[in-house]
Amino acid sequence: MKAIRSNLALRYVVAMALTCALMIWISINEEGSRQAIPGQIVFWSIAITAGWLQMILISRGVRATFGTEMVAGWVLLMATAIIGAVPLTFEVRFLLDAIVAPVRGLPPPWLTYLNVMVINLVFCLVQYILIERWPLFDEHKKDQAEGVSTPAEEGGSTDIRPNVARLERRPEGLSGIIQFMRMEDHYLHVHTNEGTGMMLHRMSDAKRELTNTDGLQVHKSWWVSAAAVDEIRHENRKRVIRTKDGTEIPVGRSFEGALKSAGWI
Repeated sequence: MKAIRSNLALRYVVAMALTCALMIWISINEEGSRQAIPGQIVFWSIAITAGWLQMILISRGVRATFGTEMVAGWVLLMATAIIGAVPLTFEVRFLLDAIVAPVRGLPPPWLTYLNVMVINLVFCLVQYILIERWPLFDEHKKDQAEGVSTPAEEGGSTDIRPNVARLERRPEGLSGIIQFMRMEDHYLHVHTNEGTGMMLHRMSDAKRELTNTDGLQVHKSWWVSAAAVDEIRHENRKRVIRTKDGTEIPVGRSFEGALKSAGWI
């Protein structure tokens, strides 16, 4: 987990540096801006760094509020850009006035907001697609709408074991049969009979990739294989799954119907 987060942090640092360098280069090459190079460097260094840090926090807040499993990625991206542009508009105007002090004065607030929102959209696209590799579109829904068949429908393998190789994206070096998966802070923890690993991935995508295996999603944050279940019991009016390795997994009430249909309870 530490290695994954270090890798993610490095990607953000590189993105900040490149974005900052690009904006400085554009600004100092504009007509009449070369005399204010030091001010442009200071302004864009502070604005880009603050903008990135705030957008990282705002994007996580938006995802936690609206839910990554319920709302398409492109909707979350737009919401992040629109919401994030509000505080950044005031900050950019303050920095412009304090550091750059443009001769013509500041543009109208609404124009500053629009400019900031466009930059935010670029930030979000880079963050979603290149850094965190978060899917903007729910491809499996599109495939279903177009009538794309599943491997079972095509007469493919009937092996119902949830092999980790079924995942389109999986933890590096991890193999074996999946026992259960747990979602935590946008990371999917995958536990197999040969080890554990984690990755940036959505539960809904992993669930789709494991269609026609013996497992079920039993909670918004948990997926478990039937072969890994030791017992299912009632505890304080809630159902709890105990796996063969002793892990206790809560069952969400909205998922009990699926468990009944599958004959688990």
